[in-house]
Amino acid sequence: MDELHGKSGIIIHHWDTDGMCSAALILRELEGKTTITTFTPTIGNYHLNHEDRDHIKKHATDFIIVADMALPGDSIDFLKSLGKVYIFDHHLQDRYDIHLHQNPVIDGESPERYPSASWVVGEYLGSTPDLLFVLGAIGDRERKLLDNEYIMKTVNKVMGTLQTDFHTLLEVIALLDSSYKLGMKQEVERTPWFLMNVQEPHGILNRRDLKDNIVVLNSAIEREVKGGRTEIKPGVLYQEMDSPYNIISTVTRKIAWANENKIAFVVNERFMEGSIQIYIRGSMKDPRSMIESARDRGYSAGGKNDVVGMVIPKKDKKFIKKLLEMLA
Repeated sequence: MDELHGKSGIIIHHWDTDGMCSAALILRELEGKTTITTFTPTIGNYHLNHEDRDHIKKHATDFIIVADMALPGDSIDFLKSLGKVYIFDHHLQDRYDIHLHQNPVIDGESPERYPSASWVVGEYLGSTPDLLFVLGAIGDRERKLLDNEYIMKTVNKVMGTLQTDFHTLLEVIALLDSSYKLGMKQEVERTPWFLMNVQEPHGILNRRDLKDNIVVLNSAIEREVKGGRTEIKPGVLYQEMDSPYNIISTVTRKIAWANENKIAFVVNERFMEGSIQIYIRGSMKDPRSMIESARDRGYSAGGKNDVVGMVIPKKDKKFIKKLLEMLA
């Protein structure tokens, strides 16, 4: 990324641990060499709305780096109109005609080989695997990563160097993710700058503000996970949430992993005014078709081989029925 030296730009990153760690790895590479700022889109959206675009226009003088966000084509076209676009990702997405689109998964590599955007960024930059490198992967896959022998070789080596363990790193991730789950967008955008200088888990574990976040979130998540759900069709568990927090991905993950042979389909109408959050997790035959169906309607959607997340308007609740039919 030497061509960016002396330039001015913005990193647009996802709001979770992987997105923040990916942005932090890029900041390490570019700090002192560029004028750069960090930005996350409106939390819960997988596209750039008008408010996001107005902000980006002010900071994307020469280049835009997108980390861990599968933005739709119209958002990418907007970014291309502002400067050179670089994408680092591991999600299912179209290949875009931009300056750099680094996503080995859409080139045919196994998602198991690239479990996180942090892995893609770290490998591209030639970084020695460290705390940030592996936190992104553990954040996205959690205990499922333990089944990935190839990735765990590196994770175990890093944990040995840091004299830490998997459980401790899960605690670190819960702390980091607490900011976005409580809707603290500015804190999410500040976190990559904090992380780029963190060398070991205690640098995160000792933050009192993040610990306070966890107390609030654990209670909310436990309440939703214990909530009623229905096997709305064979192999599909359906649940409606009523939470002001952005915890739908965590709730869906816990439901899916407690019912490994079934798909968890969760909706939340309360987090975003006028919209419905939808999260689906499990072994799906064709998650891309659901993502494309939502995007064809102009809705925000993204995902991976076993995860689909989207936001739809409340006026189109019938689209939920369509999605359930696609899970047949």
